[in-house]
Parts: sequence; structure tokens; C-alpha cells
Amino acid sequence: MRIPPLLLALVVLGASTRETPRGTIVASNMRDNTATVIDAASRKVLATLPTGEAPHEVATTHDGKWAVVSNYGTRERPGNSITVIDLSRLVVSRTIDLGDYRRPHGMAFFPGDTVLAVTSEVSRAVLLVDFRTGKVTATVPTNARASHMLAMSSAGDELFTTNVADGSISQLDVAGRATKRVIPVAKQVEGIAISPDGKHVWVGSNADGIVVIVDVRAGGPVDTVSGFGIPYRLAVSRDGATAIVTDPSRGEVRVFDTGTHRQRLLIAIPRRDILPTAEVPGSPSPEGVTTSPDGRWAFVTLQGRNLVAMIDLQQGTIAAYAPTGTWSDGIAYSTLERRP
Repeated sequence: MRIPPLLLALVVLGASTRETPRGTIVASNMRDNTATVIDAASRKVLATLPTGEAPHEVATTHDGKWAVVSNYGTRERPGNSITVIDLSRLVVSRTIDLGDYRRPHGMAFFPGDTVLAVTSEVSRAVLLVDFRTGKVTATVPTNARASHMLAMSSAGDELFTTNVADGSISQLDVAGRATKRVIPVAKQVEGIAISPDGKHVWVGSNADGIVVIVDVRAGGPVDTVSGFGIPYRLAVSRDGATAIVTDPSRGEVRVFDTGTHRQRLLIAIPRRDILPTAEVPGSPSPEGVTTSPDGRWAFVTLQGRNLVAMIDLQQGTIAAYAPTGTWSDGIAYSTLERRP
């Protein structure tokens, strides 16, 4: 059948203007001791860069120029370093040696990008690292065991950690170098995200299969969302409207309205091409999650498939995949665009 020229032009125009994610994605690969840098628009790998042993989490600066990877290490050799990646040049710029501070994990940059907060499980503290010099300038105690992940408000005035062993979260007084309070939540809490205004914290319990919403001003839980296998990682969009939870046990990504706490989307990751090394046997294992600044896209590492899934949060669909290394885990997004 012959397509009229006008209709053909509209079809071509629609195909060429279809929205796609842009920017740069950085994912850590725990088994390969590398980080994969991906161009979101083309889904192509820009670089695969060496890190320290067993890299876990990734964070990027607000200006998008730098990424940092926490080298958590192994049971036999606990890590104590952070790999710094220059995203403009696609090279490892340097390695920050944390000395006696071991098991670095969750990270976030304060506004201005000169100070990096990073958890140190062994020290039961959050380290404040001068990003320019790579020196630990101060520590803030969490007063709890296995402080693993952290969440920071947009203004940098609220900082929380999840304390896996104690089933609690710590609210930190960064200026005073002290713990404001420790809030009991649930068993084996790990994943955490905070609303940009710092008023609510979403916390996942791996043992209880629930997500607890904590009101910061009230100092305690105000709601619970259930029905998870393992709510492993969480993210809240920068406009504060959407919360995303990855569930490697069920192979799902669930999306919630932060105002009502009601589920808006459930995205089942296809169970195909699953690797024998999948952390959850038979599951694509969606794990790390981050979002684009406009809240349109979520990027999720699929540890069981060595991929990143790019999820359209408006359509509730997986728009594309991109390759990673083995056992992809932490992930971060940069607005920097650099095509292959």
C-alpha cells in the first residue's frame, strides 16, 4: 500500500522527535571492579573504567562533571577508597584514600560540590570529604551499627542514614558534628530516599518487605507500604512527586505518588537472558535506581542481566536497555551529554 507523502512525512517526523532520555549514566560493576559510563540517548557505552575492589554506590556532582564510586571491598579485604571519574574526559582522575575509615558506601554531594558525604560502616559514621583535596575533614557519628546508605535533602540541610543491623535511621546534625536522633523503623533497613524539601524519608526494610514513610518533623513513621519481596533501593524524583522502589526478589519496579503513598505503576522486568550469576536466582534483579532531573526517566541496574533499564515514568514502560559489566549495582545520572 502506498503511503501518501503528507502522512509519510508525519510518520517520519513523529519517529525523529520521539522523546528519549539524554545525559550520562554511570553504573558500578561489583564483580568486574569497574564502572560503566553510558550515553543515555544512544544507549552506547562511552567507557569502562577501573575502580577499586567491589565498587558499590555511585554519586555525581550537581554540575554533572564528576562521578564518584565507593569501593566497598570484600569480606576479606574491606575497602577504604573512592574512585573519582572525570566525565568530560572519560578517565579516572584520581583515587581518594580514606585511610582507616573502611567500608565506604552511600554517598551524596552537598550543594556547591566541594564536600562529599560518605558512610563508613566500620566507623559508624558519615565522613565529610573535601572533594578538592580528597581529605576527610570531619566525621559525624550515627550512633548505630552498619550505617549503609544515606539520603540528603536538596538544600543539604537534612541528612539521614539507614542502619542495617539496628533497624533504624539516624538524623544527623552536620554542622554540630552530632546525631540529632535515631529513629526505629523496621528490621534490616537499607534503601532510603528523602523528599527534596527534607520533610519525608522513605525507608525500605529487606526483612519485613515493607517501605516505611517517616515524617521528619514528627520524628517517626506516618505510613507503611507493604507487598514487597525486598525493597532494595529507593529514589524520589527531584520535583518530589514520585517515589521509585526496586524489588530484586520479585523482579519489579514500583512507582508511587508521594502525596497519597499510592502505587501509580508496577513495571515487571522481563525474565529473559537471566545470568547464572544473578543474585536472586531466576530474577533480573533490579537494584540501583536514579532519576533524570525532570522526573521523566528512571534508570535501574539489572544485576541479573548485566543491563541498565531506562524506564519512561509517564508511559510506565521500559524504553530501552544499555549494557553494563558484571553485577551492576549502584547508579547515578549526570546531565552532561557526550555522544560516542
